[in-house]
Amino acid sequence: MEAIVIKQFGSADEFYETEVDLPQVTDDTVLVGVNAFSINPMDVAARMGMLQAPFSDNWSFPLVLGWDFAGTVAKVGKNVTGYKAGDRVFGGIPSDHAANNGSYGRFVVTTPDTMAKIPAGLSFDQAAALPVAGGTAYEGIVENLNVKPKATVLVQGGAGGVGLFAVQIAKAQGAKVIATASAPHNELLKQLGVDQVVDYHKQTVGDVVKDVDAVFDTAGDIAGGLTALKSGGKLVTVGGQPTPEQTNLPDKSVSFQSTHATTATYEHVAALVTSGKVKIQLQTLPRSADNVIDAQKQVEAHHMTGKFVIHVKD
Repeated sequence: MEAIVIKQFGSADEFYETEVDLPQVTDDTVLVGVNAFSINPMDVAARMGMLQAPFSDNWSFPLVLGWDFAGTVAKVGKNVTGYKAGDRVFGGIPSDHAANNGSYGRFVVTTPDTMAKIPAGLSFDQAAALPVAGGTAYEGIVENLNVKPKATVLVQGGAGGVGLFAVQIAKAQGAKVIATASAPHNELLKQLGVDQVVDYHKQTVGDVVKDVDAVFDTAGDIAGGLTALKSGGKLVTVGGQPTPEQTNLPDKSVSFQSTHATTATYEHVAALVTSGKVKIQLQTLPRSADNVIDAQKQVEAHHMTGKFVIHVKD
C-alpha cells in the first residue's frame, strides 16, 4: 500500500512516500481504509525518536507514523462484532502498532475497542481530529478530574490541540474555566466560553489565579498549576512528569495521565461535537508528503491552533 514514511529518526524533512506491506488483520482486529488522519505532538516526538516502549517495541524502517484516523471499514476479523465493511469509523491505533501500521498509510489495523462509528453530521476530517486530542481532554476533565457544575478549572495550554477540547468539555460540564494562552488566542478562547484568559507571556498564573478546584496541565507547567490550586484540589498533567515531591504533597493531588481512550470515550466526544457543545478547530491539508512535512514542522514549532488534519479522500 502507499504510505508516507520515514527511513530514520530526525527532522520533518525525512518524510517521503513509498510502498509498504498492507497491515494484516487478525481474528480480533479491523482493517480500515484511511480517509483522513491528524498530526499530533506525539507524532513529532515519534519522528524524533523520543518515544520509547511500548511505542517502539515493533518498529523498524521504513516506519509509518500516526495514531489518529477516520475512515471506512474494509475488513473485520471473524471474532469482531458490531462493525462491518463500509462502516464510517474513527479512532486510534494501539500504542505498540507495527512499523507498517500508522495512520499515515492508506490502511490501518486496529482493535474494535479503540474506535467508534462516525455519527451523522460529522465529516471524516472532523472525526480524524478527535481521537488523541479529544480523547485525552475528555479523559482528563471528565474521568480523572471528575469536573462538576460550578467547579473552577484551570486549563494550562488552553489553545493547543488538547487544550481547546479541554476548555470546551469543562464548560459543557458546567464549570467556570480559566485558561493560559498567548495573547493572539484570547478572542478565540473567549468565543468558546472561557471565563478568563491568562497571558503567560505577561503574567505568572499563580499571581492572578488562586484556589481553583482542578488543574488540567497540557503545557508542562506543573509548578505553576500548583500555585493556583486550592488545598484539597487535584492536578492532572499530560504535559510533563511530576516530581516525587509533587506527587507526595500532603494537601494536593498530582498525577500524570497516560491516556487510554475507548469506544465510549470517542462516542462521548463525538456527541459533544454533534450537539454543538464542542467546536473543532482544525486546518485541513490535502494528502502529500510535503503537507505532512509542513504540518509536522508547524506542530513542532507550536505554530498552530487546534489540529492539523490531512485529507486523504471523501
